[in-house]
Amino acid sequence: MKAKGLYLFLLLVLFLFSPSLRAYSQQSSGGTDDKATPKSLITGLILDAEGEPLPGVTVRIVKTDKAALTNVNGEFSIPGAAGQTLAISYIGKKPMQVKATVGKRMKITMEDDAESISEVVVTGIYSRNKESFTGAASSFSAEELKMAGNTNLIQSLKTLDPAFTVLENNQFGSDPNRLPDLEIRGKSSVVGLKEQFGQDPNQPLFILDGFETTLQTIMDLSMDRIESVNILKDAASTAIYGSKAANGVIVVETKAPEMGKLKLTYNGSFNFSWADLTDYNLMNAAEKLEFERLAGNFESNLADSQELAQIRYNRLLGNVLRGVDTYWLSEPLQNGLNQRHNLYVQGGSSDLRFGIGVNYNRIDGIMKDSRRNVGGGYMDIIYRTGKLSFTNKITVDYTDLTNPVVGFSDYADANPYYPKYNADGSIDQWLEAPADASGSSSYIYVSNPLWNAAQNSYDKGNSWGVRNNFNLEYRPIDQIMVRGRFSVSKTTQESETFTSPSDTQFNEAELLKKGTYSNNRSDSFSYDADVSVTYGQLLARKHQVNAVVGASVRENKSKDKGFDAQGFPEGDFTTPGFANSYSDIGKPSYSDYTSRSANFYFNGGYAFMNKYLLDANIRMDGTSVFGSNKHFTTTWAFGVGWNLAYEDFIRNHTGIFNMLKIRGSIGNPGNQSFGAFNAITTYKYNNWMLNNFGTGVLINAFGDPNLEWQKTIDLNVGLDLSMWNRFHLNFDIYRKNTDPLLASIGVPLSVGTTNRLANIGQQVNKGYSGTVRYAILYNPSNSLNWTMSVSFSHNSSEYRKIGDKLNQFNRENLSKSLTRYYDGGSPTALWAVRSAGIDPATGQEIFITKDGAYTFKHSYADEVVVGDTRPDLEGVIGNTLYWKGFSASVYCRYSLGGKAFNSTLYNKVESISRTDLSSNQDKRALYDRWQKPGDIAQFKGIRETSSTPMSSRFVQDNDYFTIESVHVGWELPTRWMETIGFQGISLSAYMNDIARWSKIKDERGTSYPFSRSVSFAVGINF
Repeated sequence: MKAKGLYLFLLLVLFLFSPSLRAYSQQSSGGTDDKATPKSLITGLILDAEGEPLPGVTVRIVKTDKAALTNVNGEFSIPGAAGQTLAISYIGKKPMQVKATVGKRMKITMEDDAESISEVVVTGIYSRNKESFTGAASSFSAEELKMAGNTNLIQSLKTLDPAFTVLENNQFGSDPNRLPDLEIRGKSSVVGLKEQFGQDPNQPLFILDGFETTLQTIMDLSMDRIESVNILKDAASTAIYGSKAANGVIVVETKAPEMGKLKLTYNGSFNFSWADLTDYNLMNAAEKLEFERLAGNFESNLADSQELAQIRYNRLLGNVLRGVDTYWLSEPLQNGLNQRHNLYVQGGSSDLRFGIGVNYNRIDGIMKDSRRNVGGGYMDIIYRTGKLSFTNKITVDYTDLTNPVVGFSDYADANPYYPKYNADGSIDQWLEAPADASGSSSYIYVSNPLWNAAQNSYDKGNSWGVRNNFNLEYRPIDQIMVRGRFSVSKTTQESETFTSPSDTQFNEAELLKKGTYSNNRSDSFSYDADVSVTYGQLLARKHQVNAVVGASVRENKSKDKGFDAQGFPEGDFTTPGFANSYSDIGKPSYSDYTSRSANFYFNGGYAFMNKYLLDANIRMDGTSVFGSNKHFTTTWAFGVGWNLAYEDFIRNHTGIFNMLKIRGSIGNPGNQSFGAFNAITTYKYNNWMLNNFGTGVLINAFGDPNLEWQKTIDLNVGLDLSMWNRFHLNFDIYRKNTDPLLASIGVPLSVGTTNRLANIGQQVNKGYSGTVRYAILYNPSNSLNWTMSVSFSHNSSEYRKIGDKLNQFNRENLSKSLTRYYDGGSPTALWAVRSAGIDPATGQEIFITKDGAYTFKHSYADEVVVGDTRPDLEGVIGNTLYWKGFSASVYCRYSLGGKAFNSTLYNKVESISRTDLSSNQDKRALYDRWQKPGDIAQFKGIRETSSTPMSSRFVQDNDYFTIESVHVGWELPTRWMETIGFQGISLSAYMNDIARWSKIKDERGTSYPFSRSVSFAVGINF
């Protein structure tokens, strides 16, 4: 019944907006031709720099309310008189003002303007002038993106937009084969349950050339192919994507081929990167041996054991005295030499344009055996005949990668009093063993990471993919465009991991179980189809009406299979054919799934004299992801705006405002990022359950046919202000209420599974963000512009009405993390028992109960919120300078008010067990721990080896300041280019993450370090 009502509504909208209403066209001017016209009518033809007509150009008579739009042939007519000033504007073109002529048709040519790209919002389905758009969105041109960085799109966006956040991965640092965790305006789903869903439920939706794509595709996309990027943040801007838009939408448009003579463009960059180890504070050889002595590692109550311990101490002391002080951190590292190349050939006529390109990106990570190679080719075709045009973009990509087989933490754990190599340069399997080659006695095994890295183990993968996007447009009349789009993509991914039987982890394994091999392959195929009708008309020179109605379908199929094998002979026998058996976990795995979705949508926009603005969206979504009784849902959004700069009481009394707009929106976008069949009851076969009726099955997952869709009521109020062409302010305040939340909750094991997807409560997310920009120097006539900017954002969240449904995760997290799930609690809050510090008399920790009493006893019942990882304020301070062909920029990131659990203090200063003494530790474990009565210390007694509970003592301020991006660029003068026969050459240099200052001293990049980099880029047009 709901679907039928929606169809009737859309038909009514089309009827009301029928083209029988009279509209004026609009365009721009600069000359005349010889077609005569009435003397009371200004007419003209507007062309682009290549002589092509421009439809939809806005033409206004200055100081009047008269305006028009150009038709599909670039023509306009508007009542007026000779000598009046025409203001002409169009997306992507420089605005113009020309004197009107009558009697002959004017002929006007508009020039391209890269900066004006930021004045249009591209949603992937329709485009709107930002001035008349009520949503919260940011737009960036290719030039702006490259000013912030040239590594990848995600790096540039985090610098340019305060609402876009890349969460720092303290474990995997700058690993080129790891995808980052992203969010726009905080999170709308339960934090920390990414593994339960198989994908990140807080990740934004990515749109590439009008179709859904993956984060990996965006990460691998060459920066030289990007034309513009739009970040859609609130309900009014994202609602066109309905139930997939609650986390925001990132819309990427690639460049289209240009018309004209054959043109060859080359863009290349060369990057040099190195590891940032400034946060590592490990002991040297003498310090580590002294720490073990003070900790009692060489003492025993048994005489024999004491004698062995003393012999071991003397042997290690001998190493120290003869100068052994191994710096293990440098062993797995290398300086990364990375290169990126993009070659593009383009040309064509007004009817047919084409472009063919190839790109190659080689990333050598800062760890040895860390590499990612991405190569591909692409072809673009644009064809137009009369009122019909089509565009086709086909892309083929190939990736191969390798990962280190020994993690960085293994080297960080190695003690510095062990030499790396023997006297003859050989490498031992063990740094220390119960009976080593020298005959010295010991009682522990300490593996040598260099030995494991030198074996024939490997961790590698590859993928290839092809996608084709086809777009067909037809304009039966000037006011209506019918568009059909179809996209198809195919991707194959494979990974292989082999661990040599000589690896130290198999020291005590059975002979036929030494060595392992793992292979996993995934094949996916998807298609998208979309049809829409777009209507735009200016009525009575005052009422601008826009409408889009459409429908789309999508299907995604995936097959995953893999197996694990064990038992390999020593030597170069690394393929699965040499394996003795499958692993102990059993047989090969195989799964396949298909997800489908269909939707119908309407977007309408209205502007009265460009002063009063209204946007409305409604969309019906159907998907197989949710329960069988809840396959369809409806999302909606409304936005209003007021352009005060066009009001007479402002325009007639001051000319300082270029823009003064207040806007607001509300809507209920949804989220589908919960896996393909988590809401459906699924089964798995078990061959050992054979009976007379066939193979038995077990429950794999419990579904819920009545599972409600996760939706978010998104309320936003914003201000856009621009004054004197040099001061700009963008500010948004928002509140997002996700109800109901979806989460994986625990169920009794007796039902055959451990958890299921359920609706559990609400999450309220609120905050604000904005950017202030001021042009300190602004002289367009001399091409001089020095602008300083400050962006800022604040976000906070809390759970509501979840009760005890997530207590299973609370219990599991007690000894693992400070994350808890309670009503009224923040998803990013840190829960712990408060600490009053270390008792100077005993060296024991003093805890504070909930009622404020002091005690030596730790109880989880006394946990309270002791901080929040979300900063109170964060953003970027930027400076950009343009002067003729020279450009420069500096972007610095700041973060204030956040807290962090210092895992280094917890794991490498305290909680150091007897076993952990065989690993290197932080210097503070030696110098800052309590040793005798009367010591004022931050940490427990140095001889304490028992586990320490996580208290507020390990929660610290996480304020930091980084120099995130530095850029210098130069476009060589045109006269030089003419001399050497080139069309243009640009040179650039970058520095990324070059410096960092932080209040907290915590190891960053424990499995893979963070990096710093310097790069150089060149662009040549032949």
